[in-house]
Amino acid sequence: MVIKSRIIELRISLHKFYKKKEDNEQQHKYTKVDLNSLPVDLFERPSIEFYHVNQRDEIIRAYLQKGSFQPLNHKFPPCDFGGKPRRFIQSWFDDNKYWLEYSIKEDVAFCLCCYLFKSSIPNQGGSDHFVKSGFKAWNRKSGIDKHKEGTPHTIVVQKCQSLMNQRQLITSAFEKQTTLQEKEYCIRLNASIDCVRFLLRQGLAFRGHNEKEDSDNKGNFLELLQWLVDRCDVVDQCPQNAQMKCGEIQKDIVQACSDVILNVIMGELGNDFFAILVDESCDVSCKEQMALVLRFVNRKGEVVERFVGLRNVNDTSALSLKATIYDMLSKRNLSPSRIRGQDYDGASNMSGAFNGLKTLIMNETKSAHFLQLALVFIAKNHTTVNDFFDVVSWLLNIIGSSYKRRAKLRKKQADKVMEALAEGELESGTGLNQEVGIKRPSDTRWGSHFASLLNIQTIYASICDVLEDLGEFDSDRDRRAEAIRILKWLKSFDFVFCLHLMIDILGVTDHLNTILQRKDQDIINAMNQVSSSKKAIQEIRDIGWEPLLEKVNNLHHYQVDVFKEVNDMQLQELNQRFNEANTNLLLCIACLCPSGSFKAFDLEKIMKMASLYPEEFPIEYDRRVLEVELGNYIKDMREDERFNDLKSIGDLAKKMVEEKKHIIFPKIYLLMKLALILPVATTSVERAFSAMKLIKTDIRNKMSDQFLSGSLVSYIEKNVLKGIGNDAIVTMFQNIRPRRVQL
Repeated sequence: MVIKSRIIELRISLHKFYKKKEDNEQQHKYTKVDLNSLPVDLFERPSIEFYHVNQRDEIIRAYLQKGSFQPLNHKFPPCDFGGKPRRFIQSWFDDNKYWLEYSIKEDVAFCLCCYLFKSSIPNQGGSDHFVKSGFKAWNRKSGIDKHKEGTPHTIVVQKCQSLMNQRQLITSAFEKQTTLQEKEYCIRLNASIDCVRFLLRQGLAFRGHNEKEDSDNKGNFLELLQWLVDRCDVVDQCPQNAQMKCGEIQKDIVQACSDVILNVIMGELGNDFFAILVDESCDVSCKEQMALVLRFVNRKGEVVERFVGLRNVNDTSALSLKATIYDMLSKRNLSPSRIRGQDYDGASNMSGAFNGLKTLIMNETKSAHFLQLALVFIAKNHTTVNDFFDVVSWLLNIIGSSYKRRAKLRKKQADKVMEALAEGELESGTGLNQEVGIKRPSDTRWGSHFASLLNIQTIYASICDVLEDLGEFDSDRDRRAEAIRILKWLKSFDFVFCLHLMIDILGVTDHLNTILQRKDQDIINAMNQVSSSKKAIQEIRDIGWEPLLEKVNNLHHYQVDVFKEVNDMQLQELNQRFNEANTNLLLCIACLCPSGSFKAFDLEKIMKMASLYPEEFPIEYDRRVLEVELGNYIKDMREDERFNDLKSIGDLAKKMVEEKKHIIFPKIYLLMKLALILPVATTSVERAFSAMKLIKTDIRNKMSDQFLSGSLVSYIEKNVLKGIGNDAIVTMFQNIRPRRVQL
């Protein structure tokens, strides 16, 4: 009994001194870290000791692979030192490319290498300043040099270099590899990369439901790899421990492809200005996804829009969205101060937050101008019009969701066309009376509503016939009731009136939609079309009531409450988005147009445009230099026959680069780039969400956000991927984590 009581006392004592960890604490310690979501700013990074010991090398390698955060051409704020303004100097990055970092948030400098390995060296010198509080003595550059030459810093730099040199790793020291083994490894790795590249370009799934050896279908990746193996003996003879085909290998190759593509895009952008295009959409897993596209002028003078990633956003407040966008930019060493345009989807579920986001960014970057337009979304703010589009959606669901009902609709319409031809009501001929079906408008393409409504108008009678048959003969009682209810709506005055009204209004802006959806938007033509659309909508409001009455019955309620209100909404949207300030900017841009031997050239308006970009032309001297340069420029352009037949600013920018004129007139070329990157529509982002719906489907709904973003980058920027060799992807792949074979 004495021994038993002593054991109990000992257990109680041990319990007091060695308290069991909580379940959530243990789970936190062993949670796998998403390497693509590692914080960039040191003030937001936990210490390396925070991560589980088994993950630290992988995390350190990820930071080293991304490199130190050095925002390019950031506008570093001045600080007062003894009455004199001092700031961080961009050239300090050039002298300390490997380790020096800068925090935009706190305006201080850090050492990446000391952050990663500080715990493993003695605390000497001023190293703590470069890890904890940050270095901010901009008046003493010698402080950076002193840290660089110190023993602690030298030790951690050597540790970083040793970690990235895989041949020095302990794990690789146990394996002797021959040239033949390296060659076989490269062949098998390249075979896997070729398969991944094909699947990424086509937007196809990788994995199979059953990937066992006896499976009839192991999935696209393994089946495609087997197809290559059957045609290459060397691939087939690779050792079993280097097959390069497991799920983790596939994900790493996708990440490597995405990272190389983004590196190419960042090289294409360089240190130049850019605009951001942002939109959001729910994926098939009901996750709120935010996409980011950059619009800029490349080194050839061409306007390009590049997709740079997707990010899941749980908090949709303006501050949170801004932080997410800035984080996505900082991971590519892009400074928010280089933003010269911003565009968000006015029809988005987060349109309110986007409006706040626009203001937050413009408060920090005055030249980040904003233009946007969403006419269908604005029209839906009217209750009657919103009800109309709801009925259209129900109609498309009940008929479009069934192959039999779609076939029945086609047959009904074909019978009516044949009957009309027999009675002479329609003419026959090539291209006439083609088959028309009901077309579902895209949630991400607001211009598609016009085509959908036109089709409904064309086959309206056939749609009513199909709904009557469904309401009378369908075996499903609920479907019969739904068909009768929709048919009642379709035959109501409200529906017919709104159908004709929205076709008239959207018909006016359809051409404007087409112009805005071009990646190489010509801002001059876009503004001309905006002006024409305003006038046309105003004419519909003023004199369009009588023509509309010929199609529908006259009711005072619809003239006042619907007809005029909806037209007023469209005009208000156009006037709000293209307000006086924006219109003045665009009119100034129009003066750069080269058509008609530069007949639109106006020195005063171009100088006014320069004043709207105070960061590029901050002092009077810059504006005087620009004024002199403009005088020389217009004389040279009008005398040079090579510039006679140009039609747009985009053509002019490309021609200036071809003829090296952008070097002679740098400030004018800068104005052209600022004009060209100004976005008007988020079409490229909308296309990204169309791609997302192709890649993340119902059967792929468990895809991780990182894998989805990487797949989308490769799928959308497939032309960039096509120009990348396997060697660059192999190098990136090898650096993601330690490999059994080193190259």
